[in-house]
Amino acid sequence: MTAPDAPTKTDWDVPTGTEPGDLLALRRRRDLIRGDPAAQPDRDESLARVRRGVYAQTEELRLASRRAQYLSRIQAVSATRDHPVFARESALAVHGLPFGVEPEWVFTAGGARTAGTKAGVVHSPVALDALDTVTVGELLACSPAYALADVARRRDALVAVAALDAALRAGLVSVDEVLDALSRQGPRGRRRAEWCIRFADGASESVGESYSRVRIHQLGYPAPELQPWVTGQSGRQYRPDMRWTRDVRRPLLGEFDGAVKYGELADRAGRTAAQALADEKAREDDLRFEHDVVRWIWEHLMRPALLDAVLASHGLPRVRPLLISIGRA
Repeated sequence: MTAPDAPTKTDWDVPTGTEPGDLLALRRRRDLIRGDPAAQPDRDESLARVRRGVYAQTEELRLASRRAQYLSRIQAVSATRDHPVFARESALAVHGLPFGVEPEWVFTAGGARTAGTKAGVVHSPVALDALDTVTVGELLACSPAYALADVARRRDALVAVAALDAALRAGLVSVDEVLDALSRQGPRGRRRAEWCIRFADGASESVGESYSRVRIHQLGYPAPELQPWVTGQSGRQYRPDMRWTRDVRRPLLGEFDGAVKYGELADRAGRTAAQALADEKAREDDLRFEHDVVRWIWEHLMRPALLDAVLASHGLPRVRPLLISIGRA
């Protein structure tokens, strides 16, 4: 299965649960015309069509995050279909969970309608138990557990584990609840889904860390300890992303560097980019007193041969066979 595109930190790091600010104000064509019989929404540059007969303010839609834009498509489907139940990635979006790059389609499930794709919606006419559907605001969606199990059956392990880690971290689900939901789904992809569900770990604090854990496993390296407390030479304590204890060499700390630049980090903390960079260097120097440190970025995760090379260069042993083809670095 093709690995997903690398998400940006902004796309991934969102609060769990759909918040009012995530939803755009949409208007239906009939309501616009009712208010102004001379209105022509399709010719009004201030309006952007989200779906046939449903519009958003053009500027609001343009400035919205990709997640909010995808949610607007979900809202539009809800406004034009009879009580649809959103499923798969669409349900994850409603619950505020990561799912990779926004899909081309909106997914729905349940009911007795014929399966298939129509007007941007992929519908699966599966029987849904009452406990597998929930209401989030004005939207109906598969429960977090059911949607996570369904995505784990269908999607790459990177995406599935990232969503599962986030849900466990937020306390939305337990492993047993997701396995129970999986038991009510079809056989397609079940073995892969079971592995993803059992591999998930709420101690992983970002999607980049989740992706990293999957890649490390696929490359045959030992599982790291997540978010350990580490004391630097100064006596200060830190929580790096990962740590491996090695028999002969010093412990190895693993740090994932996301796509956010130091300038963006500085803005959030009210510092200059130079200050942010200096603080990070001081932190790493402090950690290196008793530890080795290895860092990687999104490119290493998307091109596993690069991650393999950097981990091997720091003396990590391969403890199991490769599970993926890595090509050349």
